Amino acid sequence: MTGDNKSLTEKIRWLLILRLAILTFFLAATALFNFFQAEGSPRFFFIILTPLLVAYGISIGSFLALPRVRYLRLFGHAQIGFDVILITGIIWITGDAASPFSFLYNLAVMNAAILLFYRGAFFTAVFSSLCYAALLIWVSYFSQNSGLPLSSSSLIPVILNIGSFFVIAGLSGFLANKLGETEKLLEEKKNDYQELDALKEALMQGMASGVAITDGKGRINYFNLQAQNLTSLSEPAVIGKRLDEVFPSLRWNFDKPQPSPRIVLEEIVFATPEEGQKTIRLSLASLINSNEDCMGYVSIFEDITRQKQFEEKVRVEEELRRAREFNLQQLPPGSSQEEFQFDGVIGKGAGIETIHQLIRKVALTRTNVLITGESGTGKELVARAVHLNGPRKAKPFIAVNCGAIPEGLIESELFGHVRGAFTGAVADHPGLFKQADQGTIFLDEVGELPVHLQVKLLRVLQETTFTPVGGNKPIKVDVRFIAATNRNLRREMEEGRFREDLYYRLNVVQMAMPALRDRREDIAMLAHYFMRKFACLHDKKIEEISSTALMHLLTHHYPGNVRELENIIEHAVTVTNKNILTDDDLPVYINANSLAEDCPVIETNVSDEAKLFFEKGLSLDAELETHERSILLGALKRANGVQKRAAEILGINYRSLRHRLEKYGMSGRGNSLPVEFTERQ
Repeated sequence: MTGDNKSLTEKIRWLLILRLAILTFFLAATALFNFFQAEGSPRFFFIILTPLLVAYGISIGSFLALPRVRYLRLFGHAQIGFDVILITGIIWITGDAASPFSFLYNLAVMNAAILLFYRGAFFTAVFSSLCYAALLIWVSYFSQNSGLPLSSSSLIPVILNIGSFFVIAGLSGFLANKLGETEKLLEEKKNDYQELDALKEALMQGMASGVAITDGKGRINYFNLQAQNLTSLSEPAVIGKRLDEVFPSLRWNFDKPQPSPRIVLEEIVFATPEEGQKTIRLSLASLINSNEDCMGYVSIFEDITRQKQFEEKVRVEEELRRAREFNLQQLPPGSSQEEFQFDGVIGKGAGIETIHQLIRKVALTRTNVLITGESGTGKELVARAVHLNGPRKAKPFIAVNCGAIPEGLIESELFGHVRGAFTGAVADHPGLFKQADQGTIFLDEVGELPVHLQVKLLRVLQETTFTPVGGNKPIKVDVRFIAATNRNLRREMEEGRFREDLYYRLNVVQMAMPALRDRREDIAMLAHYFMRKFACLHDKKIEEISSTALMHLLTHHYPGNVRELENIIEHAVTVTNKNILTDDDLPVYINANSLAEDCPVIETNVSDEAKLFFEKGLSLDAELETHERSILLGALKRANGVQKRAAEILGINYRSLRHRLEKYGMSGRGNSLPVEFTERQ
C-alpha cells in the first residue's frame, strides 16, 4: 500500500467512526424520546428507528470492508454521498425546512474536503444542494401533508443554507489542501531525517574510533559501539552523564561559559577493569548553529596505547643512542680538557645551551653573577665553570655555604678575626674573603645570610674592603662574586628579609637553572656521564645502562634534581657486579615509584582527619600551616624554648627552624621563647 492510499484509508476509517458516533447519538436520543413520551406512537418510533439501524448496519459493514477495498477514492465518494442521503433523511424526519439539522450538510462538506480536497468538497456541496432542494420541493408540492408552496420569504433561509455549502466547501478545501501539502512536506522531511539518521548510525557504527555526542552542557546522548568496547561501558550506563565524568582527565570545563572549541586534542589516561590503563587520544569539536551558538559537542577518541608504547620505546632507544654518542665524545677523567670546561654542566634541554652561552660570555669578565634554581640543579658546577673559563682560573675558588655555618660564626668565617676578638680567638684568622683574593668567591644559599651581615657584604661589593672581627684596619681584596640561591629573592626582598641594594648588586647577570624534571631529554646523557665517573672512581668496567633501567630513570620525578640522579647512579655502580647497570641495581624506591606511576591505585579508604578537612572547606596550604605551627610550638615546648635543641628534635638545621619561625612571626631573640609560646603556657 502506497503512502497516499494508507493516508486515505486512515481518513475514511475516522469518517466511519464519526458517523457511527453520530448514529449512536441519534439512536439513544430516539429511544429516550419514545421512553419519556407518554402517548407516543410506536409506529412513529419504528419509522425513525428503521433508517437509523439501516445506516448503522451499512456503516459497520463499510468499516469491515475497508481493508479489502481497491478503489479508495470511489469508495470515499460513495461514503460522502451516503452521508448526504442520510442527512437528508434525518432532516425529512425531523421537520423538513424547519429541521435544525441542516447544518449537518456542512459537516459532510468538510469531511469531503478532508478526504478528497477541493473536488470532493464541491462535489458534496452540489450533491447536498440538490438533495436539500429536492426534499423541500417534494415536501412542498408532492407530499400528502404538503402545505402552501414555498414563498419568497421562506426561500431566503434555504438559499443562504445552500450558499453556505459552497462557502464551506471553498474554505475547507483550501485549508485541507494546505494541510495536505504540509503533511506531505513533513512526511518528506521525516523520511529525509530517517535516512540521515540511518546514514549517521551506519557511519558511527562503521568507524574504527569511539564516538560520543553530547549536548551543550557535555551530557552524553549518543555513544557508539566502538566507544562501548573501548571503555567497557554500555550506552545506557553513560547516557545523561557528562563527558568529563566518563573521562575524568578531560580538561575542558563544560560549566564555565568560554569560547567553544572548534577542535581540542588531548591525550588522556583511562583505566578499564578488564584491560587496565589505556592512553586515549580524544578530539573534541563543537557543534555550532547559524547563530554561532554551541548546540553540543562531538568527541572522537581512539586507543593509542600501543602507539605510545612504541613511541616511548623509540624515544628510549634514541636517548640511548645519544648517550652512547656523548659517551664516546667525552674525554676520560684526567686527560687534557678542551679550551672551555663545562665539567658536569651537561645537556641541551630546557635552556642548558643558553647557560653554556652565558658562561662563555661572562667568564672573561668580572661581572657579578646570581645563579637561581632548586637545590641539586648544579648551581655550584655553573659557578666553577665560570671561574675555570675565565682569567682567574689559576687563582682560588672558594665556595661558601651560607646556610651551613652557624649564625654566630659566619661573620668570622667570611671576614676573619684578630687574636683576642672573642673567647677562643687565640690567633688571627684570615677569613674566606682573604683566601679568595685574586680569585672567585661563591656564596651558596646567599638568601640565608642574616640582615646585619648583608650590610657588610654590600660594603665589600662596593668598596672591595672589609674589616675582620675585632680589627680596626680595613683589608682590601680583589675577588669576583658569584652567588646562588634556591629562594625567591624578590619575595624575600619584599618581605624585608633581604636587602634591595644587595640584591641588585648581586643580580647583574642571572642564570636560572632548570629542574631536572623539565629537561628529561638530558637524563640519559647525565646518567651515562655519572656512570663513567663513578665506574672510574670505583675501578669498575661498566659499559652501558639497560633500557629497562633507563626507562625507570626517565619516569622518575627527581625532587632532588641532578644531585639525586648522581646519587642514584653512584648507588647502582657501587652495588652492581656486572658490566651493565640494570633496574635491579637501582635504589628500591626508584622501581617502586615507577611501578606506582604505571599502575596508579585510587585509595578508597579516607581517614577521619581527611574527611574532617573536606568538611571544613579550607585550603590545603592553610591546613598545613596550622599543623606546622602546632609542631613548631610542640618542639619548642619540649626544648624549653631553646631553638637549637628544637631544631634537633625536628630533624632540621637551625637556619631552617629560624626561617620557619620568622614565617609565622614566632621568632624570638637568642634563646628566649616566642611570645605566642609563652602565652599558651
